[in-house]
Amino acid sequence: MTVPLAEENLDVSKRASAQEATVTKEPVTETKTVEVPVTHEEISVERRPASGSTAAERPVQSRTEIKIPLKKEELEVTKQPYVKEEVAVRKKPVTETRAVSEEVTSEKVDVTDTSGEGKVKEEEEDV
Repeated sequence: MTVPLAEENLDVSKRASAQEATVTKEPVTETKTVEVPVTHEEISVERRPASGSTAAERPVQSRTEIKIPLKKEELEVTKQPYVKEEVAVRKKPVTETRAVSEEVTSEKVDVTDTSGEGKVKEEEEDV
């Protein structure tokens, strides 16, 4: 008569799961100062004695204004976006080894002589 003895084997399988990484761009505001030369015209008044070669006009009878145009440069600021740098994002597979521990069950046989005479003899067979 043959009595089969069973044992459990561990069968570990893998399944793919998805995770995600987030790359976030956020604005950073800073104040930049640029020095720019600007030009403007100013009035200078120089008083000197009359040369006497021109005939005198009669003095003005009322208030008189003389307008002299003055030029000046004004600053106009505009912002132009540009690509400062690029960031390369790559994925690479990384393999690691993990240990899996689980209890397994196997069977063993124990034969006893119920008569108490100890007549049970075990023999091992070469496999």
